[in-house]
Amino acid sequence: MNKDNTLYDNIKNNSITVFEGIGLKMCAALKGFGFISDLNGTDLFPLFMKLTERTGHKFFLLGGSEKSLAGTIEHIHQNYPQVNITGSHNGYFDEKKEAEIVKFINKSSADVLLISMGFPLQEKFVFKYRDKLNVSLIWNLGGLFDFLSGLKPRAPAIIRRMRFEWLYRFVKEPIRMFHRNTVSAVWSVGKILLIKKQ
Repeated sequence: MNKDNTLYDNIKNNSITVFEGIGLKMCAALKGFGFISDLNGTDLFPLFMKLTERTGHKFFLLGGSEKSLAGTIEHIHQNYPQVNITGSHNGYFDEKKEAEIVKFINKSSADVLLISMGFPLQEKFVFKYRDKLNVSLIWNLGGLFDFLSGLKPRAPAIIRRMRFEWLYRFVKEPIRMFHRNTVSAVWSVGKILLIKKQ
């Protein structure tokens, strides 16, 4: 995101951003705030779904592979049986199909759009089509569908409490997580240090 000013501005000005990730925690500590507890989508999701069981909102799920998507829908049906899923689509489509996906979402009459396509693909899709999406809420969830479907294990609770979930994921997926947990983290911390000196 450091090289994409448009994406940064969109996130800054047009969304509700939650405090999540070891990089932000490190930056907060360097700024003198200590290690603040984060609010990640994986932990917030069950609370949100329990609430929407009572409100009757309709959902559209976008993202993941077909297997991941099917597993996520099954997870929701088993754990939140009153939640109404009116449509879904995997996250593997090219730019030519985006307009068709938007029409498909709108046709479903969903109130809530859950997107699990990973950063920054999901953010770019939302900012490109938000004015054409007839939904009340759009929630970008990163790789949550893979966790809900059981395709990828989440770190045990004790590791999460020790704030080492990032390390657990790095060990499980070193190639995919390398840039995120090294290059991006170092860049972010370095920028915060420069801000402190100013």
